[in-house]
Amino acid sequence: MGRMLLLLGLGPLLLAGCSNDPRLAVSGTVRFNGQPLDQGRIEFHPPAGKGSLSGAGIQDGRYQIPQANGLVPATYEVKIFSYDTKGAKVAGDMPGEPGKGFKERIARKYNLATELRADVKPGNTTFDFSVD
Repeated sequence: MGRMLLLLGLGPLLLAGCSNDPRLAVSGTVRFNGQPLDQGRIEFHPPAGKGSLSGAGIQDGRYQIPQANGLVPATYEVKIFSYDTKGAKVAGDMPGEPGKGFKERIARKYNLATELRADVKPGNTTFDFSVD
């Protein structure tokens, strides 16, 4: 009887390792002007009706999105941001208005007007980008 209870108790734990989660872990590198990007953020924007926005911090040129926050198979727009935290803050629009924040270092064609894409699918989950 004790063994039966033990097996019944372990059953759900063993099944927990099996998952039908369609999300995929994604990782890769980002280079800025030929060097690993020291810090920043990467975002994967899904096509309409497919999955949800996901992203990760970039540290020393590397990023990683675990499966729990992962991407469903689709072609995503990729946006990369990195603020110049050592530079001066961007001035406000009106004289005397406080600064808006640090200046974005990455060109618009890699974030707000991105040209970057990633075709996420099983077996294709590592994406390396080079930006200026």
